[in-house]
Amino acid sequence: MHTVDVLTSIEGVSPGEWDSLRGELPFVRHRWLHLAETVLADHRPRYLLVRRQGRLVAAAVGALEHRLQNPRLDARFGRLLRRSPFLHVAVPMTASPGLLVGDGPDPQAELDVLLREIRDLARRERSPFCVVDHLPAPDPAHADQRGYLRLGWLPDTRLDLTWPSFDDYLADLPSKRRREIRRTQRRAEREGIVVRPLIPTAEDGPALDRMVADVTRRHGAVRHYGPDLFVKAATVLGADLTLLAAHRDGTLVGCIALLRDDDDLAVRWIGRDYERTAGTAAYHALLAACVRNAISSGARTLRFGAAAYETKKQFGVSLEPRSRLFTARSRAVTSLMGLFSRRFDPPDLPAG
Repeated sequence: MHTVDVLTSIEGVSPGEWDSLRGELPFVRHRWLHLAETVLADHRPRYLLVRRQGRLVAAAVGALEHRLQNPRLDARFGRLLRRSPFLHVAVPMTASPGLLVGDGPDPQAELDVLLREIRDLARRERSPFCVVDHLPAPDPAHADQRGYLRLGWLPDTRLDLTWPSFDDYLADLPSKRRREIRRTQRRAEREGIVVRPLIPTAEDGPALDRMVADVTRRHGAVRHYGPDLFVKAATVLGADLTLLAAHRDGTLVGCIALLRDDDDLAVRWIGRDYERTAGTAAYHALLAACVRNAISSGARTLRFGAAAYETKKQFGVSLEPRSRLFTARSRAVTSLMGLFSRRFDPPDLPAG
């Protein structure tokens, strides 16, 4: 017999009980969802918990969203979503799926219950539709799509770290990529760009917030953050947050964050002063600093997110195919989405 609870804050479940479902998925622990609630602006989370005989066996991480990631679709249907948000099932700020199932005797059965309850939650919230995002291929959720439509989505990018040093990493790259990285490094030096770790303080906070907001606004990203992003994140994460700052001739002009969960690192919160970095190697220098820092930290995997694929390919990343499930209150709408989905291919979005 299953019972279902819906929470509006992760604080409604204990870290130990929640983390028991994590398995090997990175960035889905209790503390990461607490971080999202701390730093995201206008965040309306929904956590769906499925228990069998009192034991937590499955859960979904979701939120009510007012904006679509595709600008063309948002321009067409955004006004509707301002009044009636859709249910988005995904881990905020990372490319981790929002479906968690324990290691019980029949995980597929628990997943079936979870997917059914997600549809019911969307109806109770009067959401016009629901999206289950960031599903890897293959994924057990694809086995039971009753009421859902499977759609393609942006691939994630990752770099498996197997080198003892950054120099060894460069030596292992194809010669063309190695030359390009070194050429861009020399260009950054000529432009007076230096990237180094920065401990976030209240003094730097406004400038850092402004640069992250500039990138978010420029690329039409869905996620928006409250003030003092990095100071608040440092309070939650401690040493699991590394902030890398780009300076040009001594002036702060860019930033990027590395979030760590065990041996996994995720690149997030890119910020740029476009007036001072337009046409420069600042962005490339920030990515190179991420790789250098990740290797020196002993991490196993560096996850770059779904954006700027051509630039990231220079660093030897691999693409991880992703898919999503879609369901609408109206079955006719679900069917129509299948017919027209190819007309609305997702754009290249900024990480984070």
